[in-house]
Amino acid sequence: MTNNTFLKVSIVVLALTLAGCVPPSIINEVSLMHNVGYDKEEEMLKASVVYPNYAESDKPALITAAAKNPSSLQEELSHKSQFPFEIGQVRLMIFGDQLSREGLAPILDTICKDPKIGIIRIVITDGTPELLLSKTMKESPLYLMDMIEKSIENEGIPESDLHVMYDQYFGTGIDMSFPNLTVDSKDHVKVDGMGIFKDDKLALRISEEETFLLKLMTDTNKRGVYSFNLDMNGHKANIGARTINGKHKIKITRENLRDQVNVSLNLDVELDALPEWINLENEKDLELFKNALQKSISKEAESLLKKFQTNGVDPLGIGRRYKANHRNYSELSFYDRIYPSMTRDVTTKITVRQTGVGK
Repeated sequence: MTNNTFLKVSIVVLALTLAGCVPPSIINEVSLMHNVGYDKEEEMLKASVVYPNYAESDKPALITAAAKNPSSLQEELSHKSQFPFEIGQVRLMIFGDQLSREGLAPILDTICKDPKIGIIRIVITDGTPELLLSKTMKESPLYLMDMIEKSIENEGIPESDLHVMYDQYFGTGIDMSFPNLTVDSKDHVKVDGMGIFKDDKLALRISEEETFLLKLMTDTNKRGVYSFNLDMNGHKANIGARTINGKHKIKITRENLRDQVNVSLNLDVELDALPEWINLENEKDLELFKNALQKSISKEAESLLKKFQTNGVDPLGIGRRYKANHRNYSELSFYDRIYPSMTRDVTTKITVRQTGVGK
C-alpha cells in the first residue's frame, strides 16, 4: 500500500470513528427551539418557547413552563413536549419587562456557561415574551430574528448579539443595551427603541430616534434614517436623511477643570424626495442644509448623552475610555463622582453623497 493510499484510508476510518461517537439527532425526534423568552411570574422564572412541530404539522408551536431556577426550566419544558428540547438552534432570546427590571443575572450566568448556545440575537420587550411570541405564530419561526437582523443592518438599531452582551456584561466601564420589541395597537410586533441596563437591571428605555443616535456614536455600521425639522428659505419641513457610511470618535479631555466627553461624527448621507424649494446644486442652499442637519444631530446627541448621565447609564463605554488614561481608575468612584458632572460636546460633519427631488 502506498503512503497516499494509506493516508486516504486512515482519514476515512477516522471520520467514521468520530461520526460514531456523536449521538444521533433525528429532526422529527427533537424539539428545536428557535425563539425563547424569559420572564418572572410571581417568584418563578417563566420560559416561553416557539419551535417547529415537525411531528404533527409544519406550523410552529408555543409552550410555556415555570420553575424556581434556570436549570430546571428546560426540564419543565421537556415535560410538555413529546421530544426533548435542543437549545443549540436558538436564534433569538427575549427578556420580559419584569425580569429585566428585577435583574437578568440568573439567566445570563446560565446561558454564558452553556456551550451549545451559539451566536444569537438578544432583545427585551415592554410586555411579556409569551404575548410577543403569540402574535407571530402565523409567521415562520425565524420571523422575529429576521426582523432584528434587518433593523440592525439598515434601520438604525445598534448591534446586539451574544458576543456584544458578553463584552458589555462582564466588561468594566460600559453598560448593556438591547433592542426593545413591542406589540402595537394593530397587534403587530415591531422594534421600538432600546433598553439600557445598569449592571443586570433595566434602567432606561430610549426612543427610536435616540436609538439611532446611539448607533451613530457606537457602531461601525451607520445605516439608518435621521429625521429633523428644517427651517430654510422661508419654508419649513420634516426631512429624512439616510446615513450610508461614516465614522465616529470619542475622546475625553479636560476643560475648565472638568472632564469633557468629545464625540466627533463624520457621516455620508443620501437624500430622497427633497422639496422643490431646496436646491442642493446651489452652494448656498447646500451649506444651509448641511449646517442645519449637523446642528440638529449634534444637539440631539448631546441631549442623549445628558440623559444617560442623569440616569446613571453608560452604553457608549465612556468609563472604559476614562479608565485607559487613569491608572487608579475605580468604576464605582467614576460613576458616582466623575461621570455625572462631565460636560459634553458633539461635532458633526456631513457629506452629501446623493440627492433627489420631490414635491
